[in-house]
Amino acid sequence: MWHWAAAASSLVIVIFLLVSRLRRRHPETHYDWGNIDLGDLSFPSGFLWGTATAAHQIEGGLTNNWSDFEEDRGLERSGAACEHWTLWRDDFQLLSDLGVGSYRFSVEWSRLEPEPGSWDEGEMRVYSDMVDDLVSRGIRPMVTLHHFSHPTWWEERGGFADRRNLPDFLSYCERVFDELSDRVEYWCTINEPTVFSAMGYTLGQFPPGKRGIRLTMRVMRNLMRGHAMVYRSLKGRRPECQLGVAKNVTLFDPASRWSPVDWLVARILEWLWNGSWRKGMTTGRMLGSRIPGAKDSLDFVGLNYYTHFLTGLFLPTATKELQFAKREHEVATEFGYPMYAEGFRRAIDFVSELGVPIEITENGVADAEDTLRPEHIRRHLWVVSEAIKEGHDIRSYHHWSLMDNFEWAEGYSMRFGLHAVDFQTQERALRKSGCLLYTSDAADEGLGVDLGGRRII
Repeated sequence: MWHWAAAASSLVIVIFLLVSRLRRRHPETHYDWGNIDLGDLSFPSGFLWGTATAAHQIEGGLTNNWSDFEEDRGLERSGAACEHWTLWRDDFQLLSDLGVGSYRFSVEWSRLEPEPGSWDEGEMRVYSDMVDDLVSRGIRPMVTLHHFSHPTWWEERGGFADRRNLPDFLSYCERVFDELSDRVEYWCTINEPTVFSAMGYTLGQFPPGKRGIRLTMRVMRNLMRGHAMVYRSLKGRRPECQLGVAKNVTLFDPASRWSPVDWLVARILEWLWNGSWRKGMTTGRMLGSRIPGAKDSLDFVGLNYYTHFLTGLFLPTATKELQFAKREHEVATEFGYPMYAEGFRRAIDFVSELGVPIEITENGVADAEDTLRPEHIRRHLWVVSEAIKEGHDIRSYHHWSLMDNFEWAEGYSMRFGLHAVDFQTQERALRKSGCLLYTSDAADEGLGVDLGGRRII
């Protein structure tokens, strides 16, 4: 009996030491925000400020894998969205009025190739006109080639789940690139590959609504294969163009920092979501497979950051709605996840290991009443400023989003826009938090940020 007791005691000690080591190696940083001067910001000359959107979320009138999914699952329809396809000149005037220096948007494949091999030159011309208009306004266009949506016919062939479909994706990317790359220097090949994989093939909340771990891993590998193929081809066409991926870095922390099981779950998820992707980019191997051309296939990395995820043995996998936990002192956003600006620095440190410049391609919060967004902006900009001061090569910050839009599985319930949108009248109205980013009189608005009396976006 004594031997069993001694063995159990030894095991407890080993577990305690292991967890203690994990806590030291993976600190979950929390700041005392009340004692931080959030107005103490400094950004280098040439730093670009901008906003971001995606085609399916704002253009309206689309038929693609997402509109099909909305209908099949009885979800809220994207429908007319923000009618940006007809109002884009007015929306670009909003960009000029705000003084942005960069605008990230996506091209909709289903508009350009509604049927295999059938290319719509008229629709392509509109995107070309958009680029011309942005350039004429002194705004740098950053084009995303795949932002969650693609043609129905390609989805019916299996999309990214079948690597035999990748030449179709490459052909589409090459054609858009050939049309626009004389004026567009910065390109994101794929937006949030891990989100696309997990939400569509593990949780079933995105199209095609399937659930399978092996299938998810296959899609993740094929997304990286697709990116590598596109990167090598487009760099061969115009070496001066800069190509990257917009990577969502969600952090995974154990719900109980003294639970070895919660630590194990968090570390596994962190590896699958973030670590395996970074390894693929640095070594050319991902999830047990060699990915030709993936190694060193980034000229920059786009960082999308929103929150951390507290997880453990009872990880929620409901197909309808995720339940987000938070620390006692954290504030929950309207989306449900906590505001955790401290994690922005952890995410920056993570992508910095890739050794390429960082473009913040998304950061924002759902906040219809505009009560949390000002503090959200203050904290996250402070984190970026501090990271730059300490030597991180961060070139831009794009706030998500320019205006309220269709938030995928959540429909129109989440309002991320610096501009509020009345979807009945399509009127746009700048929220007060927009002044925090865009206007020189932000301090006069009581928002507490002053960068020498100039616009910071």
